[in-house]
Amino acid sequence: MDRKDIIIIILSLIIIALLAIGAYNQAREDQIIYHTVNITDTFSLDVPISDNVTKTQVSPHMHIVNDSQNGIEITSFNMGNESTFDLIEDGSQYIYTQESYKLGAEQITLSNHTVWYNRKDKNYIAFFSPENTNDNVIIVCKDNETMARMISTVRY
Repeated sequence: MDRKDIIIIILSLIIIALLAIGAYNQAREDQIIYHTVNITDTFSLDVPISDNVTKTQVSPHMHIVNDSQNGIEITSFNMGNESTFDLIEDGSQYIYTQESYKLGAEQITLSNHTVWYNRKDKNYIAFFSPENTNDNVIIVCKDNETMARMISTVRY
């Protein structure tokens, strides 16, 4: 081999290495990073890290977390051991919200959990009401992979 062939081989290897580094960096940037969030004292799950999260306390028993960056909304309703008129009103609102999400949606299975998918607004909706807690949680997400990851990490 002469000097010209060696230079071409070395330049080719350098170009291949640079392309591989670029592809690796792009893949890392596209990767979603998750962290664990406690929705209530007894209910937690992993959600994508986001800069655009708002938390709204609808009532002492009901909270809504909205992540506009990742297309996620989580509604939690914890009835505790109380029995007040406000609690009945909040419970009715929660049930109405739950039923309105199911309207026009089809039932599917995602990560071994029943999920509702609404083709019209492209939302995946999961409902959790663990019997061992007083938590009732609705998770709404635009992306099925993100939803699958979140519901597979639910702990209560």
